Amino acid sequence: MKLAVFNIRDDEKKALKQWKENNKEVDIVVETSEGLNKSNMQLIKGTDGVVLAQNKPFEKEVYDYAKEQGIKVFATRSAGFDIYDLSLMDKYGIKMTNVPSYSPNAIAEHVVTTTLYISRNIKKIMKRVEKHNFSWKPEILSRELRTLKVGVIGTGRIGTQVAKLFNSLGAEVLGYDIYKNDVAKNILTYVDTMDELIKQSDVITLHMPAIKEYHHLVNDEFISKMKDNSILINAARGMLVDTKAVIKGLDSGKLLGAGLDVYENEADYVPKDFSKQGIKDSMLQTIIDREDIIYTPHTAFYTTTAIENLVEGGLESAVEVIKTGKSDN
Repeated sequence: MKLAVFNIRDDEKKALKQWKENNKEVDIVVETSEGLNKSNMQLIKGTDGVVLAQNKPFEKEVYDYAKEQGIKVFATRSAGFDIYDLSLMDKYGIKMTNVPSYSPNAIAEHVVTTTLYISRNIKKIMKRVEKHNFSWKPEILSRELRTLKVGVIGTGRIGTQVAKLFNSLGAEVLGYDIYKNDVAKNILTYVDTMDELIKQSDVITLHMPAIKEYHHLVNDEFISKMKDNSILINAARGMLVDTKAVIKGLDSGKLLGAGLDVYENEADYVPKDFSKQGIKDSMLQTIIDREDIIYTPHTAFYTTTAIENLVEGGLESAVEVIKTGKSDN
């Protein structure tokens, strides 16, 4: 069995090395930091499957070549798979796997951390301290988390863990999901409509997939229904949030702050180093500069545990499909 592994980062190399040592029957013939595209697609020649972590779609020619080469599976080392053409892959008989649960706790911890950072006005206070302004003023007065209602939209593995952590800190947690999670029922109160959750919550955190029906779910209308001085957290998918609407909500005072771990136009920048060349995206620069936004470059998941699970999960799923023709993932 032969695999080609793309998009390998330095932080993944230790986990990949360990997996190879434990799975000597699998021959990884390609191991590259490059993303798969039509200019390097010949690298997959003679392999059975491709393990990758793309952040941008590749061209139709890649799918055509994969079919020609008899590739059995594209295994992504991520939960998200919205950038892949699943209908074309189905037509070509190529399976797709993901890693749906690599560390819900990593993302949940980030959501709680970001919420506290905003609710306690940490960024604003630090900016004031940099200017030697040590005064106490109403604009940096905070609310305690146990006095807030937290609304979780999407109560799957990650959303449920988010609810669990907020609940343990004393916050009242509301949940909305088309499918109610029996585990979540023990730690949050489900509401019947999303509007109910929006209107009641001091903090709203999103944990939904990137599907076209949810594009710009958070827009001007959504924000207008939120409580004054509320907090929005998105550590799910960038396309869920209309960034311009968030800016307007902050400018109007409707929102106290926003925690954005994902950004709708991040693909050209994340995860890359632009420190020596600057960026051309003025909206991205705006959300970086604002004191009322905590922006992190899709790093909510980024823990050693999550990286190990993603590498192992991607490789194991690829092997499973090649051996059996199917996978739970």
